[in-house]
Amino acid sequence: ELPRLLEGQTKTEEMATFLETAKETPFTRSYLHLHVILDSTGLDLQSLKPHYTVFDKGLVGDAEHVIGDSNMIAVSNPCVLDPNLSKEGTIMLHAYCCGNEDYDIWDRWEGGGDREGYEKLKRERAECLWRSIEKVVGEGARSRVVAEYIGSPLTHRRFLSRYKGTYGATPSGLLKNGDTPVDGLILCGDSIFPGIGV
Repeated sequence: ELPRLLEGQTKTEEMATFLETAKETPFTRSYLHLHVILDSTGLDLQSLKPHYTVFDKGLVGDAEHVIGDSNMIAVSNPCVLDPNLSKEGTIMLHAYCCGNEDYDIWDRWEGGGDREGYEKLKRERAECLWRSIEKVVGEGARSRVVAEYIGSPLTHRRFLSRYKGTYGATPSGLLKNGDTPVDGLILCGDSIFPGIGV
């Protein structure tokens, strides 16, 4: 978004170079999220951990396979750290594709359109997230659903104003510091060293 926001600023060579660098910054792909509240009756809550990394298609092959389409999935279980985050008798889980969801699958729904087709695609694409949750809490997790919310890359784009719903800059694309050619404007966030997660 930065090049768009700074378009029309002072037209110096320094600004042109800066904007070109920003435009060429490589980014990760997007997110697909699944937030669920599950009935926890009969679950061994003491055996659950706060965070899991699940490889839906396995951990076999080269790095491209490991970080490939919808393979590496994070499952967070914050109720392990604070049971008060969910009502008694329930747990709350968040599963998401770790910056490995291709935005191009979704861009035809940018700006609305076929709502039924969009919801169908969300359910289909979220299957890997459900499989990951089932690996954490066991088969039958879907029968425990109290509430379920799927967030697509379009959700990420719309509510977080993220270019193509991206997770952020790739490590090779990080801007080295927050300096800009605009007096008083210093950048911060996941596209500036040290990057995502800070």
